[in-house]
Amino acid sequence: MNKLLEVLQLLADLHNKLLDTAKRKQEILISGDIQQLLPLISEESKLLKRIKQAEEERTRALGEDVNLSFSRLIEQQPEGDLKEKLKSILSVLQQRFEEIGRVNHLNQQLLEQSLTYTQYMINQILPASEGPGLYSAGANPKEMNESVRLFDAKA
Repeated sequence: MNKLLEVLQLLADLHNKLLDTAKRKQEILISGDIQQLLPLISEESKLLKRIKQAEEERTRALGEDVNLSFSRLIEQQPEGDLKEKLKSILSVLQQRFEEIGRVNHLNQQLLEQSLTYTQYMINQILPASEGPGLYSAGANPKEMNESVRLFDAKA
């Protein structure tokens, strides 16, 4: 049971770090400094791998009771210090799951707003095409040369 407690504490610690990472990601999204976002995504990916490994350790520590829920495990324990530690860790994990969910939902909204704004700005920069398209049969070479380019391929 001590191994299980160690693994559960590790999971709680890893989820605390994941929450901190999600909050830092939120600050970066708000500031718009995308260059800082890439290393943070890498860090988040490493944390998720460690959480997956810890989950596998938890499963091994449970042994035959792989499908035993955390709440059921606590119920089966006799009253005492171990039961209180398990309750405490369960409470921390549940809070972290909820907080991570809220922060990730807000981050998703920030990303969607950023994409909407970017699309709006691109539409403002590029004029609406009223004439024949670049590849249509009615387009003449002079019109093709006058077309607006967002990116210059000669860079």
